[in-house]
Amino acid sequence: MNPTSTVAAARLERLLQYLDEDPANPVLLADAFDMALACSRHDAAQVHLAAASEAGLDHREWDFRRAHLCIAKGDLGGALALLDRLRAELGNHPVLAHDLAHVHLLQGNYKTTCELLAPWMQGNEDAQALAVEVRAALQVLWLRALHRQHRLEDAWAWVKDARARAILLPQAAGVAALVAVDRSDFGSAQTLSDEALRVDSAQMEALVASASVALAQRDSARAVALLEQALAVNSSDGRAHGLIGMAYLLARDLARARRHLEEAVAKVPEHIGTWHALGWTRLLAGERAGALQAFEQALARDRNFAESHGAVGLLMVLEGRSPEAMRHVELAERLDASNMTGRYARALMAGEVDAQRLPALARRLLDRPGFFGGKLSDALPPAQCSAPE
Repeated sequence: MNPTSTVAAARLERLLQYLDEDPANPVLLADAFDMALACSRHDAAQVHLAAASEAGLDHREWDFRRAHLCIAKGDLGGALALLDRLRAELGNHPVLAHDLAHVHLLQGNYKTTCELLAPWMQGNEDAQALAVEVRAALQVLWLRALHRQHRLEDAWAWVKDARARAILLPQAAGVAALVAVDRSDFGSAQTLSDEALRVDSAQMEALVASASVALAQRDSARAVALLEQALAVNSSDGRAHGLIGMAYLLARDLARARRHLEEAVAKVPEHIGTWHALGWTRLLAGERAGALQAFEQALARDRNFAESHGAVGLLMVLEGRSPEAMRHVELAERLDASNMTGRYARALMAGEVDAQRLPALARRLLDRPGFFGGKLSDALPPAQCSAPE
């Protein structure tokens, strides 16, 4: 149990004692529900909902809580129905807009998320009068939705404007840092992630962004330390697994690299750069069949990426499948005459180099400027980073 839920559990136990003496107290019921939700005691939260209903407490306030319980239990349809009903009653309320947008984000409806938040995030000076925690929640959700649509320039324009007006809150700076990383602006990424981590040392996006900067600087030890913290926050995050796998690959710790990269491609299978890292990890470990499978997976996701054709061609040369290899090498050369793996595969077929130099080729690829900063992964939009939601 993390420290936050431990505190919530202790507070819940005290509240339950008070409720024994005053079972219909609206403040106690509300606090007890919130604490039950914070420590994932959904059955207890349901009991408090029933007690509030029996006591005839404000249905709108408790419908918000009922929607939050639906979200926590994964019943997004139920949450949406409750929130839509509240919207019909309350109109464009900022907390309601946030909660509706949050459900749509969880459903993958990122465009709808932005549409719901836009009235509060674009040119609305009244939004600055909202409580700071409401503004922070709106900013975080807004930037996450833009980022997940791969609208990096729109997100960055908003961040620059917010910073110029001194309204970007540190809770949102971590997401802004991740946007900066995916724009290859590592200086801004470090500045923003530092701002976020000063306020919350467990801010997921800030940890991942700072680790990305460390990788771009070839500081694998620092990257690993940051990513271990990130995975302690969300152990199922595909981007964090991919980055820590690349950090271990950079450090030539092939066993750990493989474990994390395989976890990453299982969670973010569309990210080509991670498949390439996994392919090289397997090849350096002497697993040619597994390496070929990884590069073929990358190729299946984008047949116009030269390095994927070159890598598949290289593995086919190693397996003695020269005619098939040549087709991929020629495709790689047509797509990008400077692609390194295709050129190496051709040289290998011509007897100009031998397979013993593969580790040297891998090092050259890993040391290319931008490899860990996103150049290989520019073949597809950036992988998402998912903070707990």
